Amino acid sequence: MTSSPSPALTARLAALTAQQRALLRAKVLRARPQERLTPGQRRLWETHYAIGGQPADVVCQAVHLTGATADLDLLAERAEGFVRDHEALRTTFQETDGEVRPVVHETLPPWLTRAHCATAQEAQALARELAHEPFDLASGPLLRVVLATGPVVQEAWLLVVVHNLVFDAWSFDMLLDALARDARAPAPATTPFSRWARDQAAWVADDDGRAAAEYWTAEVDAPPPPLPTDRPRSGTTARNGNRVEFSLPPGVNAGIAALAKREAASVYAGWLAVAWAALEGFGGRADTLLGTFTAGRDRPGAETVVGYLLNVLPVRLRDPADGSWTARVRAAGTISRAGLRHAAYPGELIDVPRRVPGTHPLFDAVFVFDNLGETTRTIQGAAVSTADVDKGTARYDLTLAVYPRADGVTGWLEYDTELYEETTARRLAELFTTAAEEASREGCR
Repeated sequence: MTSSPSPALTARLAALTAQQRALLRAKVLRARPQERLTPGQRRLWETHYAIGGQPADVVCQAVHLTGATADLDLLAERAEGFVRDHEALRTTFQETDGEVRPVVHETLPPWLTRAHCATAQEAQALARELAHEPFDLASGPLLRVVLATGPVVQEAWLLVVVHNLVFDAWSFDMLLDALARDARAPAPATTPFSRWARDQAAWVADDDGRAAAEYWTAEVDAPPPPLPTDRPRSGTTARNGNRVEFSLPPGVNAGIAALAKREAASVYAGWLAVAWAALEGFGGRADTLLGTFTAGRDRPGAETVVGYLLNVLPVRLRDPADGSWTARVRAAGTISRAGLRHAAYPGELIDVPRRVPGTHPLFDAVFVFDNLGETTRTIQGAAVSTADVDKGTARYDLTLAVYPRADGVTGWLEYDTELYEETTARRLAELFTTAAEEASREGCR
């Protein structure tokens, strides 16, 4: 039962200008709870059940603390406070009559436990084991934290395992910042995930969103066939995976950066051109379609949101012109800049017929590039290093990840073991490293 507003309130509302009424309406809408999943969350939800709860879409990080004695009790308190500050981590997901909706709880403490890890291998094995414990999306919690002592008092481990439905890589950095923050410093501003979700839906429906939809639909029109596999694609696999790791000396990144600079392109575009050449050699076609990750945080306030904002968008590389590295980098730079203008559009909404069977209708290969380097952090005086733990899963058929750093380039090729043999994955990784060395030599001329 509802009551009518008082005469005084009615008079005050009537006195508002049109602009003031619009601002009030926007504030009221932002205060409403999230009513439905975002497109990205919907894909994650469907994937979770399609692959039987395999942790393909689970953040699994091992944080190593060295050089000072960490107060694990204080770290536990900080982790619990982080959950209280961010509604996404207090969210579960209820399905009723085929409809899934997020439910934000007033309190939903993280799953916390203590352990002892004598080595990095033990720590990563424990994190991997925790990631493979099934998540109950309806009951939660979806954040799991292990606080582990190390072999000496000045060494400890923080293992973070959390479902992507409520978390992404940016959120992980925010968690580390919260754990490292001086107790005397004011708490940073936060933005509820539900507000970001509503803003995203509003943007998709406006003129910019419609223009982005048209752009992406045109980009993926008449797509090339998927890349070849060792075994036929017959539907959704269990997403069991493996990784082939590789490394390159520092000069390789310097050469590719120089080549990109000559073409007024980003270093990302230079490495994207390398991935293009490798995939063309692997698949036998110049027309290449692959996915690439964007942070999804280009709108004001999004940098203070914890949740799954990550966006996977297509990159269509079609014409290498004369096949030179200059032409490839120029083309990669041009298409990257064009796509950046529409990067806020959810990749899941791109209107395209299914291209590949499985958990994503469009992508069989995805390119990951991170040249930001690991942020120098200390927590309670201890130096912080992080490791992305290989869970033995594959988010896509193929994922190529590259991490240029001052001391060299590292990376890995993750592959679905139901589709590819290790020898095939190693051949593709070798095609990539060989192409990178060639491109670097061109850049150094």
